[in-house]
Amino acid sequence: MLNRKQYMQIRKMDHCQLSAWVEAVYKNAFKDGRESEEGLGETEMKDVLLSVKGIGEKKAQDIMNAINSAVNKKNEKGAD
Repeated sequence: MLNRKQYMQIRKMDHCQLSAWVEAVYKNAFKDGRESEEGLGETEMKDVLLSVKGIGEKKAQDIMNAINSAVNKKNEKGAD
């Protein structure tokens, strides 16, 4: 929540300072959203795969390796 003191500080900011402030707010919100994200972990995904008829331990591990590889590639691309 934005209070009066912060509002007054923001009003006095120049373009560069305001851009940096907005970027910091965005990054914090993005980080909070990521941390609160609900999803399946690696072991949970593997358990789901193993519950499918015709997929055994080896095939489930191959699928998990492919998923991890794709995630790592995406993360490397995003870091550039």
